[in-house]
Amino acid sequence: MMGTGMAGKRMEFQKPDVSSGRKRRFQPRMSLLAWLMAGGLLTSLCFSRNAQADYAIYQIPGTDAGLLLEGETNYNPGGTVTFRHPRGSLYFNARDLQVIKTPTRQTIFRRKSGKILSEKTVDNYIKLAQWALQHGMLKECKSLLSDAWKLDPTDEKIKKLAALMVHINRPVPNNSGSEAHVRNLIGGSRMEMSRSKHFALFHDAQSEKDAVTKMTRAEMRLELLEKVYESYFLTFALRGFYLRPPSEPLNAVLFSEHKDFLLMERRLEMGLKQIAGFYLPEENVSFFYDSGTTEIFLLLKQLTDKLDEMKEQAKRTRSPNAAHIIRFANTVSLLIDIEHESEDVATVSHEAVHQLAANTGLFPRDGVFIRWVHEGLASYFESSKLAVWSGVGVVDQNRISYYRALEGDPVRGSVEFIVSDLGFIVETALGDQLPAYGQAWALTHYLFTERFDELIQFYGKSRKISADTDPREKGTELVELFNECFGDRVTLELEWRRYMRTLKTDMEQLAEEL
Repeated sequence: MMGTGMAGKRMEFQKPDVSSGRKRRFQPRMSLLAWLMAGGLLTSLCFSRNAQADYAIYQIPGTDAGLLLEGETNYNPGGTVTFRHPRGSLYFNARDLQVIKTPTRQTIFRRKSGKILSEKTVDNYIKLAQWALQHGMLKECKSLLSDAWKLDPTDEKIKKLAALMVHINRPVPNNSGSEAHVRNLIGGSRMEMSRSKHFALFHDAQSEKDAVTKMTRAEMRLELLEKVYESYFLTFALRGFYLRPPSEPLNAVLFSEHKDFLLMERRLEMGLKQIAGFYLPEENVSFFYDSGTTEIFLLLKQLTDKLDEMKEQAKRTRSPNAAHIIRFANTVSLLIDIEHESEDVATVSHEAVHQLAANTGLFPRDGVFIRWVHEGLASYFESSKLAVWSGVGVVDQNRISYYRALEGDPVRGSVEFIVSDLGFIVETALGDQLPAYGQAWALTHYLFTERFDELIQFYGKSRKISADTDPREKGTELVELFNECFGDRVTLELEWRRYMRTLKTDMEQLAEEL
């Protein structure tokens, strides 16, 4: 069909085949408190530089509601507490706060280092590097691999990993033809393009810098994309499977406004709903936007503005409740800021993995589209805690909740139902795809962790299915291939259920300590 570009330039394009579309987790009409309790407050965070991380439970004055945060607390003279984390500080009355000490990620890493590296071998360095990568410690992971190479540069495993790191560290050259293609797709040349080693990010002009990182949003997204890029390759390589790095930049588009993202979606006639981002395999471009410009965040911004007015009025009038009002206003503002950034981090990491899988030979762009396979892998890598990239295979509260909701369902919760790709078809018909995302994430989590070699074999064989295969025939072929690669499906399902019962969110782990 014919379409008209945003800048008036005529262009030709067909309705695209969408490889992915990360579903937004929040509904615009949720109340502020419900949103905080369901989203921002159920995300536990790890960032303290001290030996102990503090879980802080803040009892909101005059209510039965409590807020759970993790960070670093310092007790001050006069009965107040300063709570610190990367995106700001909060001040509480000590009697409103319950603090629980837990080891930080760095402390746990040092303990594991002492235990695992008591015998310095290449295999032990690789084992510890894998743990570090899973927990978002990319810098430490690469440092351990460097130490392993120094220990024995002739070891075959470390030689392959060193060769991969050379590729990862080498920037790919610009591609003028690719840039022109993206500009034609998005409609003109008004967007700026910023480069990193492996990505070309098209974005609106930006001058405002984040108060914490001192970077523009485009710079922050490029930094995240590179972190996901390295983590993606190393996650597979540390398990002995090496993927082919792309030879040209991967293109992504970041809209500053949600309404512009929606306009682009309508222009492509995709018919998507509640989507936070998507990847087009035919065009090889990822799209996402600043989630702070969505309806829900704009409404929350109005609420924080109102709370700020109440805070200033309480100061001026010296209200007896001024301290409580100020603490509550600051808490809400900071939590919204955290959730805003966390939502963006999760979306960008999710879509980046879709794009990487399509450009590294894992799931070819012109191959069969198996929804649970694509979304399961992207969800496995999707990760954000406290608005930062937090590792691979993180146990997400939303994903595991949807898995548990269907765990006892003999049909919708079965391995056969998921593997046949019926899950997304049925859940879409029922009006909500999130349960299908949860099931795909859960099965991928188990297979990636416990049955990696068979999973890679299944990925390879599934690529042979024709892209135009009828959905029913495709489902039958997928189940047959799955049985061929993994063996007895009944035994696998029992093992999967047992494995999933061992997974706990950070909140659940904390509850066991109380």
